[in-house]
Amino acid sequence: MNSRWTAAIIAVLSVFVILIAVGQACFTGGEKITTETAYAYGLDEEVPFDGVYLRDEKLIFGSGTGVLSYECEDGSKVGKSTVVARRCRSDSDIAYRREIEALQRQVEVLTNAEKLIGTDSSQLEAISAQINESHSQIVSCIMDGDYSAAQECQSSLLEALCKREITLKECSGYADKKAAIQQRISELNSMISGEVQDITAGEAGYFISSVDGYESELTFDSAKNMTAERIMEIIANPQKIADNGAVGKLIADYHWRVAAVIPNENLFGVNAGSTVTIRVGSSLQMLDMSVISVTPCGDGKSVYVFESDRLNSAVTAGRIARFKIVVNSYGGLRVPRKALRYNDEDERGVYIVRGQSVAFRKVDVVYWGADYIIVEQNPDDEYLKLYDRVVTDGKELYDGKLIG
Repeated sequence: MNSRWTAAIIAVLSVFVILIAVGQACFTGGEKITTETAYAYGLDEEVPFDGVYLRDEKLIFGSGTGVLSYECEDGSKVGKSTVVARRCRSDSDIAYRREIEALQRQVEVLTNAEKLIGTDSSQLEAISAQINESHSQIVSCIMDGDYSAAQECQSSLLEALCKREITLKECSGYADKKAAIQQRISELNSMISGEVQDITAGEAGYFISSVDGYESELTFDSAKNMTAERIMEIIANPQKIADNGAVGKLIADYHWRVAAVIPNENLFGVNAGSTVTIRVGSSLQMLDMSVISVTPCGDGKSVYVFESDRLNSAVTAGRIARFKIVVNSYGGLRVPRKALRYNDEDERGVYIVRGQSVAFRKVDVVYWGADYIIVEQNPDDEYLKLYDRVVTDGKELYDGKLIG
């Protein structure tokens, strides 16, 4: 009896499975639907070129013997009495001094946190906000390539975390930790072999550690004398014999210029008085620069001079750099080009998966790539939306077609 019931149940289930398979074949034709998610995407069209920096610079001299250790990052603003470099007897002395400075910063952080011992938790919200802000600043500095500023933000983050620990009564103080650090500082001081010579800036400005020999020639106002031939010579030979005893230089003003030879067709419509958006090297940061002059130099090219009043580490390294002018920017949803189709009304769009069926969504293409397109984000429900599942492979598609 049980065996007959078992056989009957198996037969019913078999018929049910067959009906499902037949139904799917009827609705989908046995085809396979593949999809790809539409996501936000941005693209910049850029014109690359090599340029020569023109800046007002003053050399910093420091006589003596020994190993030179720089105390300031390139592009950092310094005061008249700021120590920009130190001469030590050996590389070991430099390493010891740097470790001492790092340990002293740790002691300062711990001491500042201990000032909250005995206070209530009323400052906890402000401390948590400081933690979040410091973390965001670190990420922002790293994205901009400003690693010196990221280190400063790291100290602020550590101090905020220690304050939070004190406020929550998770720690009663850092006396033992500070004593251990001070012991290490004493050991390092005893290992330093000799005196250290401090080299100061001498005046206020923006510090650069490299010296190339062009400091007195390639000034801010030398732009009017720059020829295509001279620019190409400097690009081919960016380092002349530097002045003896020069350990660095100062940029007196945050204004700087770039001279370059660029084909006219690459910057059609860009004239003196225009403003262009430029990226320096691999930096993600965009700089708006004024076009000071455009001087034709033959062969369909011109000498372009650009000017900016924003100075950072990315634009202070070396005499020449690779630049990119952003000529067009596109933003929207990225979609595989093969997904593009037309409906019965000859409207351009794509098919997306909605539950167990497909639906047509219109698109407005703003950029055509080799294997993808960028389409505008339109709030109308008839248009493609962010995170829609776009059909990339499927036959005989139509609006409302059922799929398995």
